[in-house]
Amino acid sequence: MSMHCSPSNSPRRRQPRRATGFTLIELMICIAVVGILSSVAYPAFSGTLATTRRSDALVALMKVQVLQERFRADHPTYGSLLQLGLDSASPARHYEIEMLEHTATGFSVHASAVGGQQRDTPCRHLRLAVDGLNVVYTSGATDETDNASSANRRCWSL
Repeated sequence: MSMHCSPSNSPRRRQPRRATGFTLIELMICIAVVGILSSVAYPAFSGTLATTRRSDALVALMKVQVLQERFRADHPTYGSLLQLGLDSASPARHYEIEMLEHTATGFSVHASAVGGQQRDTPCRHLRLAVDGLNVVYTSGATDETDNASSANRRCWSL
C-alpha cells in the first residue's frame, strides 16, 4: 500500500498570512491629516517669519537715525547713505534702504521689502522721517506708506 501525501494530510499546514505595512486607505488618511495640519500651521509660521524679517528693516532704519544724528553734530546738514558709510541694503538683505532726502533740518529714509519679504504686504514699505524735533514712522503696502495709525503701530513694533 502506498501512501500519498495529500495537502490535508501534510504535516505542514499553511498558516494564514499576516498582513504587514499599511493599506492604501490608512496611508491616504495619514496624508490627509498631515495636509490639514500643515495648512493650519504654515500661515502662522510665515506670518511669524515676516515679522522677524521686518526687524531687519527696523534695525537698519534706526541705525540710519543714530548715524544721522552723529553726522549732523559735525556738519551743517544731514548726510546721504554714502556719507554715513552705509550700504543700500539692510543687514540681512531683506530690505533695500534709500535716503529720500537729507537737509539741514531733517531727513527721510525708506525701506522697501525685497524677495520673499514682499509677501509682508501691509508692512512692505517702511519710512522714517525726521523734521526738526519731530520723528514720524510710517508704513504701507506701496511707496506711499499710507497705512492707518493702527497698522503703523503693528508694523513698527515687534
